[in-house]
Amino acid sequence: MKNIVKKVSENSLVMWWFTLLNHLALLIYIYYQIPINYSIGFIPRISLAIVIVLVASSYICNAVKFKSSGLKLCLILLMFLISWESIINQTASSTLFHFFNILHPINLFLLVYSSISIILLGEKIGEELFFAVSILMAVTTVFFFIKQSTFIFLSLFTSFFITLTPLLLLIIYGKELKSLFKYQRRNLKILAVVLPLSYVVIYSNTIGTDWLNLFWYIDIALILFFLHLKAIFKTFQRKIEKIKITYIKAFFSTFVLITVFMMFIFVVLQLDLKISYLFLNLLMFTFGLFIEEGIRLFKASDVLSLKEYFEILFLKKHLIVENLLTEETKEHQFSEFLHNEILQSVMAIKNFNKYSQNSKFGNQVNMITEDLIGTLRERMDYYQPMISDNFSLSDDYRSLVNRILKRYSSSKKVHLNFPPTFSLLTPYDKIVYRFVEELVTNAVKYSSTDDISLSLDIVNDRITLCTKNLCQDSTKSDGYGLKNLNRRLIILGGNLEIEKKGQLFSVKVSLPIDKEICYENFIN
Repeated sequence: MKNIVKKVSENSLVMWWFTLLNHLALLIYIYYQIPINYSIGFIPRISLAIVIVLVASSYICNAVKFKSSGLKLCLILLMFLISWESIINQTASSTLFHFFNILHPINLFLLVYSSISIILLGEKIGEELFFAVSILMAVTTVFFFIKQSTFIFLSLFTSFFITLTPLLLLIIYGKELKSLFKYQRRNLKILAVVLPLSYVVIYSNTIGTDWLNLFWYIDIALILFFLHLKAIFKTFQRKIEKIKITYIKAFFSTFVLITVFMMFIFVVLQLDLKISYLFLNLLMFTFGLFIEEGIRLFKASDVLSLKEYFEILFLKKHLIVENLLTEETKEHQFSEFLHNEILQSVMAIKNFNKYSQNSKFGNQVNMITEDLIGTLRERMDYYQPMISDNFSLSDDYRSLVNRILKRYSSSKKVHLNFPPTFSLLTPYDKIVYRFVEELVTNAVKYSSTDDISLSLDIVNDRITLCTKNLCQDSTKSDGYGLKNLNRRLIILGGNLEIEKKGQLFSVKVSLPIDKEICYENFIN
């Protein structure tokens, strides 16, 4: 069951279809069954407002991700079922009618489960308790179709038991909850008090006054606002912050224009309120259809390979570079581990071997440790660029070239043509270091002669790297290394030119220096 929920929740197209179909069904039901005019009561207005907010939030929820894969499906299902329950029970004279509705135990379970999941930030605590509650909820729902009187009794009992779930969680799983933050335990305690209290108010409403029905709407709206909608919009906000400001301005301008246009239609043309409500929902539904086509397009197999192009188009560049350089940070940590934990031990073995009585055995150990030390140093250099503050970048890049030649035991010569004095701001010093490594490695591996040239120029905030070497026609010299280099260049806004004239093979890298990236790196 968990795997099914996970697969459905992670399938963006299925989730969007589910949202569109529910919105369409709600729209048709409200248009034909619910009177919408300026004379309707306060509670029907509240219920319609809740429906609009929940439908809009369900669309936004499709654009976010949570630590718990099934939480998104739970939230979207909850918002639509609460919309249905609020519409169906808006004319109820007593809140007791909620217990006669098959949606009530399902909604209450989804509300409590999602609320606790949001409070616990996806931590899997109390799964056994929730499984037992879900079984009780399922049995209650089945009895709606078997025997109504039994269903009403079970609905009252199950609803009360579900409202006690946060309290039972605090009692049974007290030790596990101690590791949570203070505000998480506080929110859980508040939920443990509010839910049973709301149950008592709803159950005690035996008199025929419909204003107490308003309590249910207020109670549900507050819980949804402070937990569910807050979590959805905060997560969505973090996604928006990654998008280039140009697109945010364009979207905001479009939103303002549509709002003014709708006000013109509703007010100036004095349309009927029911028609206005229909038009508003149709506009939202049409927007949903456009998004559905966009999701279908981006999931197509021929577009999946263009993911990086879309990221470059929409996302802020410095965030893309941060993701690119995250690998460098991890590799730096691993390099330190190799140096501090492994290399020192190997060198200690080599030093202790001086005291060995067996010279033949000692020579063998020395050979093995020498090879191992060399391998470790090469791997450390691979994971961590050896850029020193005590030397110039020119010296660092020259040392890199020498280590590559030594790594491949090559007698080839790399003729370097660097500017007399040059410097690069971080992170471009490391980026160019990696590019030099890829270009020289490729040339050393595939060059058919001993002479290789590498030139570096920095003109008008643009870095140009170029390698030239002779290569036999049958030699494949544009392998995985250059493809990986091209991928990084695309992200950084640069380009790679590979040219082969006869046996002369040249690779030219052109990379613009984005000062925004340098500034963001300095601030960080």
